[in-house]
Amino acid sequence: MNQLPLSKKSQTFIENLRVYLFSCGKKTNEIDEITDELEVHLYEAEKENKSVEHIIGNSPKEYMEQISGEMSFDVRGWAKYVPIIILGAFTGIVLKDIVFGGFQYSLVELIGYPLVCIVLLLAYMWTFRHISSHNFSKAKEFFFFGSASFLSMALFLGLMFLPNYINSPIIMLGYYGNLIVASLAITFLIGISIWSKTIVSIVLPFFYIVPEYLVGFTDLSAGNQLWISSIIMYALIGAYLFFEIKRTSPSSEK
Repeated sequence: MNQLPLSKKSQTFIENLRVYLFSCGKKTNEIDEITDELEVHLYEAEKENKSVEHIIGNSPKEYMEQISGEMSFDVRGWAKYVPIIILGAFTGIVLKDIVFGGFQYSLVELIGYPLVCIVLLLAYMWTFRHISSHNFSKAKEFFFFGSASFLSMALFLGLMFLPNYINSPIIMLGYYGNLIVASLAITFLIGISIWSKTIVSIVLPFFYIVPEYLVGFTDLSAGNQLWISSIIMYALIGAYLFFEIKRTSPSSEK
């Protein structure tokens, strides 16, 4: 990524373009080809003291949209990634619930959790695409990410209370059933980690479980424990994502 000595502005644009194209569902190898070619063009332009705008024009968003429109959607890739992402998120939730009380879900929840995961996946893809195609201040970027996090919290909390208003069958497992499901969940999450070569599928369930476990030792009411543990969880997730972005950015590799 960005092996040529480019200006900070050019590096930032290439990083944003990669994020934009990925969030539009484009193939990774095609994204690499496009950004590598653009890197060379920007390098040649900067050697002649020309600006980034000389290559991409005055509207980064229009340039990104044009490039995206010329690339095909990675149907096969996303058909593989999306189920894994959704199952990974749902598996983490199930593992947390087994730790704190056992597998006990209404039919509404079993249908609702995957749907919520799909909505949140689309929301975060839109957020990344929107931020990467605009030159927002850090405050505005924080606002958009904060809005996505608030949406996550609102949807999951809403799903927790929905069974109180909609009657549906309850599915419960005994001790050995919980043990088997927990073992399968841990194995699945470790498998995702090995397949993706990242620890995110292990770190996120850790963030789901530990804050709630620690807050449970306080004398706070159940409602306050839920809110505080949720705030800590999203703060930890945000800090982890920020750390990963900084760690993998080209400027940190120099």
